[in-house]
Amino acid sequence: MKNNWTTLLEGSLREQALGAVNDIAQVLQDSQPLDGPTLSGGLAGRALFFAEVERGQPQLAHGGHAERLIHQAALAIEEQPLLPWLHAGFAGIAWSIERLNTLGVHSLEDMDEIDEVLLGITSRQPWGGEYDLIRGLVGLGVYALERLPRPMATQCLEAIVQRLEERSTRAGPGLSWWTPPHHLPAHQRALYAEGYFNLGAAHGVPSVVALLALIARAGVAEKKARELATGGVRWMLANVLPNSPGARFPSCVAPGVELKPCRSAWCYGDPGVVLCLAVTAQALGDKDLEKAALDIAREAAVRPVELAGVRDAGICHGSAGLGHIYNRLYQVSGDATFKDAATGWFTRTLQMRRPGEGVAGFLFWSSPTGQDKDLGWFADKSLLNGVTGTGLALLAAAQPLSPTWDGMLMASIPA
Repeated sequence: MKNNWTTLLEGSLREQALGAVNDIAQVLQDSQPLDGPTLSGGLAGRALFFAEVERGQPQLAHGGHAERLIHQAALAIEEQPLLPWLHAGFAGIAWSIERLNTLGVHSLEDMDEIDEVLLGITSRQPWGGEYDLIRGLVGLGVYALERLPRPMATQCLEAIVQRLEERSTRAGPGLSWWTPPHHLPAHQRALYAEGYFNLGAAHGVPSVVALLALIARAGVAEKKARELATGGVRWMLANVLPNSPGARFPSCVAPGVELKPCRSAWCYGDPGVVLCLAVTAQALGDKDLEKAALDIAREAAVRPVELAGVRDAGICHGSAGLGHIYNRLYQVSGDATFKDAATGWFTRTLQMRRPGEGVAGFLFWSSPTGQDKDLGWFADKSLLNGVTGTGLALLAAAQPLSPTWDGMLMASIPA
């Protein structure tokens, strides 16, 4: 795989993308920061957006807005009761601070106390919480990797490997991680009364495997982390659906439940899964896994648009997320299939703009309550589900700079 980042979008499409980013920046700068301090939904994610804008488009500099936003988010760690998680907790704010430090944007200088708290959390036995990227052990591991080589970060990663080993179970030809029913929302408990193996990048096994591979690559608990990662890979590949081009992975696996192809998205579906497998392959130096992942990714890349299940321009399950995933795969493989797919999804993203509506012309299909009955079109300024993430993906496609923010998606494929 290669790792030199090149500009994906060209000509008028690139100009449209940069115009959309500028409009998004203007709206976000003028809006009141009422969305909370977090990475996925609030100020920390917004700070990353403005730092990327100022990094790649200095003529659009917004007067230190990134620094002001991350400073506000940092204050919230001390002033507000926050959960520890990556996407909606203080670990995500702290991870954003570390990322922004690499870009010369400073807020907190000393985060040892945060490291100590997270070490205490990850050392708890038995681990009764969730294991996933969004609100579990994997997300805490993403933060701890960012803090290496500090001793407490190493200890935290060692503890996370131990907790993930304790939570693992023999399954098929390898290992997997079971999601018990009390960790499922009500509508899923009705379908999976005993729980399931989750195959989504956001809440499931793919991000566990990728994190363990990255920990092994960092030389922490290397033998055990590699063993767990390779066991997880074997289980994942054993659950690839035959004769189902472009939808090879189901969203979950449970005894007695028929396996069904999944939509195309980061959170669930082939694109997010193969991205995690590509990270794993690169981290472990596994050429066979790299080939298997890219083969499945090519099938997903040419899946008919009408079968992808995409309704909006978001990162989590929208067009910008697919564009960014295929851009990532193009950057590391040089394969024109991924370039074409990424360009197509970004073209659709820009076509979704409706001047005068939503945020900078973008509306997002979501439910404020999490209930299907409340689904509708909403103005959303968040990173994961809204316009901040759309802007970040467009910016990564329109400039020759590798993005610094997408490790939160387990999308940053190591060199």
